[in-house]
Amino acid sequence: MKLFILGATGRTGKELIKQATERGYEIVAYVRSPQKLVPQGNLNETSKMEHALASCDAVLVTLGNPVNDSSANLFEGLMPNLIKSMQHTNVPRIISLSSLGTGDTIKNVSYPYKLGVKTFLKGNQADHEKGEQHLIHSNLNWTLVYPGPLFNGDKTSHPLVKNAASGYKMPGAPRTNRADVAAVMLDQLNNKSSYKQKLIMCSKQED
Repeated sequence: MKLFILGATGRTGKELIKQATERGYEIVAYVRSPQKLVPQGNLNETSKMEHALASCDAVLVTLGNPVNDSSANLFEGLMPNLIKSMQHTNVPRIISLSSLGTGDTIKNVSYPYKLGVKTFLKGNQADHEKGEQHLIHSNLNWTLVYPGPLFNGDKTSHPLVKNAASGYKMPGAPRTNRADVAAVMLDQLNNKSSYKQKLIMCSKQED
């Protein structure tokens, strides 16, 4: 299987590439800086994106806004172009990283994390939500993954993963290791039960 990865140069993206390579997947990392990885192109250059997507089987998105511009319209602008490119190249599978508390997953969070969602995370999550609405209303086989605050800890054996629709309440401090996020995203590639589903997660071990 060949994977098309957006956000490959970020901390979660690098972990995703590492684990995908260990699992034997072929990688196409689409980035803006040609000196880092190839192929190179901007997120609004659909012809370049389609050319890179043409031989791929699935898309994984680990993009995120920079700290100094956390409310930028990244996902709102990206998703229509990405969806169109995937439809034109017949790539139906996409797994996209979001943020716990975005959209209706606010129902799955508790204090004190809920306070952060309503304050300093508000702009970033609003952009995620606008982009995700395009994805949700598309004909693609999408899965959205909503981790809590991200850290660089080791991969855990049994991260907590729940379907958001279950109404499960996450811990008040849902710390999530990027290594667990990468593993969960890759685990969904051939999991048809996760199609058109929102998965909430953190690195807390199951009881």
